[in-house]
Amino acid sequence: MKWEGTRSADYEDETVRRNVRSRIARPEAMFFPEVDIYQNGRKVPDRTVVPALQPAIVPDSNIPQVMAAVDSVAGIPWNALQPYEWRQKADELRKLADLLWFVDRVELREPLFLLYSQIGRAAENAADNSPPYYERVGPYSVNYYYYLAATLAYQDPGLMSKITDPELNASINIQLQQIQQGSYPVLTVDFQQEGVNFDIEWFNDTYEVRLNGIVVEPDARGQLDVFLGRSDIYLKRKDTGHGLSERLEVTKLDNKIYFIRDVARKKVGKDFIDQLFLHKNECNPEVDDDILNYLAIYAKLHAKAEIYIAVAEGGNPNKMWIWRYDRKAAQLKKVGGGPDSFPVRFAAVFSTGLLYNNGTVALNDTASSNTSLAPSDVVNDNRIAIDLNPATVPFNFELRGHYNRLMVNIGGEWGYEAGGAGGWMEYYQTPGSDNTLTIDSNASNCADNGGNLACGDISTVYHTATFNRNLWLGAGVVFMRDAGIGFGPRLAARVGFVDMPHGLQTTGHFGWAIQPGFLPAGERVRPLVDLDARGGIAIPLDKSLYKDTRGDRKLIQPVFGLTLGVGMTF
Repeated sequence: MKWEGTRSADYEDETVRRNVRSRIARPEAMFFPEVDIYQNGRKVPDRTVVPALQPAIVPDSNIPQVMAAVDSVAGIPWNALQPYEWRQKADELRKLADLLWFVDRVELREPLFLLYSQIGRAAENAADNSPPYYERVGPYSVNYYYYLAATLAYQDPGLMSKITDPELNASINIQLQQIQQGSYPVLTVDFQQEGVNFDIEWFNDTYEVRLNGIVVEPDARGQLDVFLGRSDIYLKRKDTGHGLSERLEVTKLDNKIYFIRDVARKKVGKDFIDQLFLHKNECNPEVDDDILNYLAIYAKLHAKAEIYIAVAEGGNPNKMWIWRYDRKAAQLKKVGGGPDSFPVRFAAVFSTGLLYNNGTVALNDTASSNTSLAPSDVVNDNRIAIDLNPATVPFNFELRGHYNRLMVNIGGEWGYEAGGAGGWMEYYQTPGSDNTLTIDSNASNCADNGGNLACGDISTVYHTATFNRNLWLGAGVVFMRDAGIGFGPRLAARVGFVDMPHGLQTTGHFGWAIQPGFLPAGERVRPLVDLDARGGIAIPLDKSLYKDTRGDRKLIQPVFGLTLGVGMTF
């Protein structure tokens, strides 16, 4: 909802959208103007109906009930009842009009037209020229329900053929002719908003305007003329969902122009914000019954959606106050965190599984290297197991950061050699030196000759370890509704530096994180179960034993694996 002020951030502001999506953890959230909440037309006339019981739409089951009453009265001759009895019939039929309280589709027009016709007939037979059956419309005192029937027939003249009683048809036709001749004044409905540049192309692309269930188009200024009486106006969104609804009942012109969206903006914009910020730290703010009714109706019109109300305090998109509409309680609940809450969600995950990396060198611990080697023969050391199964059991520790759909993660993975060898082998990495051989001063046949070592044989010293280490950095995209809090399917990429063998490892990942429903969860702290499949390549760097042992074979080798992990978000 837009704060008062021309520079205030509104629902189209990208910063507002990013911050709200992050706070509510709904990266796919859609944003609509506050005026769409205004549902004065769909609110039932019975003010005793609580918000949670607002039906929102006239059910089709109401039509047979209305038609049965219409047919019953239509079959009664005018002289079969006394005037007071006709008045009673008129009262009964008039109450039934509340069953068709808002006409948002064509199917409701004929039942309402026939009901108005019979109410007018009953009022005429009652010989009572007082309100509510006779009203002054402009300069004329008319049978109000004949007039209302005629306004419906003006939009759709085919309705007149539904009345087979010649006298009744003639009575309504008189009103219809006067409407056609311009005898009655009209009210201009204006869809512009104060302080907002109106674009008729945008408006027509966004909304479909329905007047009493029939699609109409406003003129280039965004204006539409309606007759006095009852006019049901509904803005149906063309993209998705529903816009505002209004039921205008006017018999005299106090103002010639009705700014419908300004009226809606004041009620569900300014007034609503004032009520929310009267006690803005309340978990369940108190708002008036009309607004609760509008929210309940709007929620029922969007039955599969979660409804949130967002306000940029003072027009600042970085100070967002958000409330969620609770359908069961029919009230608003403040979203935790407040306007200054940290927007990034984190997840810590530990995982393990099985990984195949054909770009590694294993240690054959069943062999020994008692024989000293010449430099040219070092890669033939019988401890180097290049043909052993390259299976690895990875132990991965990971920290993820989630902002809407974006995921950035960092971690370390320690791989246990599971191919039957005794661990991993690699040259010692000596910073600043590319020399691949290390003299063992403790080897036999070495003598100190004036500070210089004289050795008869040279032996290579290798770095051997049970675990190799992969320090990596990654990024990805998470999908589905809970992406902002770290749950759902994802696609990601990682780049890691592996010490054994000395090289890089780049992998693509498809994973899925779920929240187990049987464990307790808080607002930010939630348990997590994670499945991750990877595929990529291992790229050896200089001074790599792997490069020396491969000879003419491909140096870039495939990496693939599957891990299962547990963790928590926070």
